[in-house]
Amino acid sequence: MTNQQIKDNRNLKEFALDTLKIVTCNFLTSFSGIESENITKQITKDSNHIFWIFGHCASHMDIAFGLSCQGKGLLTKEQHKHFGYGIDKEIAHTIPEQSFHDFMELFLIIIENTFEFLDKLAEENFRDLPRNLSEKRQKESVLLTIQRVSLHLMGHMGQITAIRRKLGNPVPMGFVAGMTKESRKSINDKYRKWWNENKEKFT
Repeated sequence: MTNQQIKDNRNLKEFALDTLKIVTCNFLTSFSGIESENITKQITKDSNHIFWIFGHCASHMDIAFGLSCQGKGLLTKEQHKHFGYGIDKEIAHTIPEQSFHDFMELFLIIIENTFEFLDKLAEENFRDLPRNLSEKRQKESVLLTIQRVSLHLMGHMGQITAIRRKLGNPVPMGFVAGMTKESRKSINDKYRKWWNENKEKFT
């Protein structure tokens, strides 16, 4: 260690939001350039396909920042059940009725709604429990929820990256990027451009 310090004046809220923004930026990028036929391929008979992994992460984010924090989510109870933790493998391995195209469009809205809510939330409220937290769910502050969702998405991004390599359709960039606001904007813009040009292939 040296005595040299990098200037970083971010408060707790800013640091937490930057972390989640880095995570969602990388998570979305893990789908860039993916071939539509690889969305539901299983690399082993017991492994989950990329569509289920994606839906599982989208469900978690919708529950955490939609239902628990704001009392409303975008996904249905049936969708949360299909992509929920511990679901029977036979169900998880089926192809969902809703297309990947429609699910990705929903997820992009979930991300927008999440940051719109968190950007407006006062810093002192990041240590509070989400106002609509179910009695059945683990009691965690908004800050801990951000940490949990961030770790969850990055863990599953590793799965998606490994599956794509196995299928010969690797992610076309490094595993972790978007550490600055400027680089995140560039990466997100590239992803949106790719998605808008290719999303009809996933209907």
